[in-house]
Amino acid sequence: MNGQPIAGIVAGHDGSENGVRALDWAAEEARVRDVPLTVLHVYDAYVGGPIVPPVDLRSLAQETLDAGLAHVREAAPDVEVRGVLASGLAAAKLIEAGRSADLLVLGPRGLGGFAGLVLGSVSAQVVAHAPCPVVIARGDRGPATGPDRVVVGVDGSPASRAALALAFTEAELHKASVLAVAAWAAAPSEDLPPLVDAAGMREAAEKRLAQLMMPLRELRPGVDVEVSVRTGPPRDVLLEAAADARLLVVGSRGLGGFRGLLLGSVSHALVQHAPCPVAVVHVTGDHR
Repeated sequence: MNGQPIAGIVAGHDGSENGVRALDWAAEEARVRDVPLTVLHVYDAYVGGPIVPPVDLRSLAQETLDAGLAHVREAAPDVEVRGVLASGLAAAKLIEAGRSADLLVLGPRGLGGFAGLVLGSVSAQVVAHAPCPVVIARGDRGPATGPDRVVVGVDGSPASRAALALAFTEAELHKASVLAVAAWAAAPSEDLPPLVDAAGMREAAEKRLAQLMMPLRELRPGVDVEVSVRTGPPRDVLLEAAADARLLVVGSRGLGGFRGLLLGSVSHALVQHAPCPVAVVHVTGDHR
């Protein structure tokens, strides 16, 4: 802000419990990537209606930002962190920060109140329009009880290929595996073209997934990968697959291939309901 591009990881913070969870996730990500963390707090300097007694909104906002910075410095002392205080529309300021940041991290919703930084409507706007990947720090995962893995939804679209690349990066950084999932709705046999059966379609989808991942396997050979083509509504399939994941990665929208895996409505539902943090990835020109 103020003309200075923000590099590294940006965490939106409003002082809520969800905002603190976003700080913790962002700080860990900044640590493993060895990049700086910026804590961004946005307040509305033009709250409508009379305020009685008068309130110094900027001072309150500064206190919230300072508390967030203190939390990061205590929890992650080895992370380079700075604070940015901005006034205006929260979604617009976060999207602006995303023009130069590697990653934006938000809670699913926040306190609201005078700041309203990570209200559901704000996080939804940022997910839809930010030019960089956005992580919604959902869930409250404790010690891993199952395999430590990154789940990624794939349908062959440009956005899902970008999601796959981020999933491999995250898995390598956090020494996790990748589970690449495609969902498709099984069609009645009488609706299939001649000489095509469900088993053949599944096999073709598995081969296509393997082809998409080949360059990433070569780039990051230390990452273990599993491919899964599952039958069912994409939303339900991915929610089930992410039950024990450290992160779920999806594209912002897809081709509709494999029965519409990554349509915008699906990624929106995952951001709202996933049991773990969700990363939504755009490609140039797909955030409208």
